[in-house]
Amino acid sequence: MNYYFKNKKAMLLFALPGLLLYTTFVIFPLIPELLISFQKHNGISSSGYVGFENFKWVLTNPRFWIGNKNILIVMAFSTFVGLPISLILAIMLDFQGKKVRRFFRTASFIPAVLAVTVISQIWIGIYNPQWGLVNTVLRGLGLENWSHAWLTNQDTALICVAIVFVWQYVGFNMVLFYAGLKSIPKTYYEAALIDGAGPIRSTIKITIPLLQDIIKYVLIISVLGCMGLFVHVKMLTSGGPGDASMTVIYLLFNTSFKDMEFGRGSAIAILFLAECVLVAGLINRFVAREKIEF
Repeated sequence: MNYYFKNKKAMLLFALPGLLLYTTFVIFPLIPELLISFQKHNGISSSGYVGFENFKWVLTNPRFWIGNKNILIVMAFSTFVGLPISLILAIMLDFQGKKVRRFFRTASFIPAVLAVTVISQIWIGIYNPQWGLVNTVLRGLGLENWSHAWLTNQDTALICVAIVFVWQYVGFNMVLFYAGLKSIPKTYYEAALIDGAGPIRSTIKITIPLLQDIIKYVLIISVLGCMGLFVHVKMLTSGGPGDASMTVIYLLFNTSFKDMEFGRGSAIAILFLAECVLVAGLINRFVAREKIEF
């Protein structure tokens, strides 16, 4: 087997099927998208070549930058709130009995596999200003002044969408972290216990460093998921009020399918792809740089 790994021709042969599939379904579809981004296009026919005008329109459009700012807020919420919650839940699950672990591993997938439209309808009811759960609880606690229309308030609409997104996938991320936890040899924790390390110190010194590859993977899929946020926004707020919950993908949708400006929409898509590649590259470059083997 080592011979094949050292033989570049053998490695290329084994990688060729996957490379062909990737090129066919990922690289080739980008070519017409790139060509359309340099044209004035209505989705059916082209009105001519316009050079970089579409890109200029996107980069000078305030809504594009508002969408990027909103994405950054959702990414920050997911990274600094959602992922730590998932990790804590995974660690807590590891201390439970077999039946409890089996139940929560199964139950945690339910929100992730449900359609986003179903999830959104549930949370529209929770956020309802008249009879929703959030305002009902606030009134019951004597905090009626805090109750308001959460999804139509410019200050809370985006964070409400972020909460729904994080809630839907917190269990899925928990299972990924839990799978990583089970791969860590128990001898490390036994040695730490002998040295007098408690659960918190063991988590900081052993669990988190040895989970760095899993953390990188979960971070990448979570961040890219936040960047591609669309259906939650469409169902919950329609990008409003105003542009308070607008995202880049939602702007792309409106530009292409409502305004019928497919040239500008393609320019947004190309720039958005560049942003995704850049973010994924930065995470891959600066997170979990050292390979830890155990």
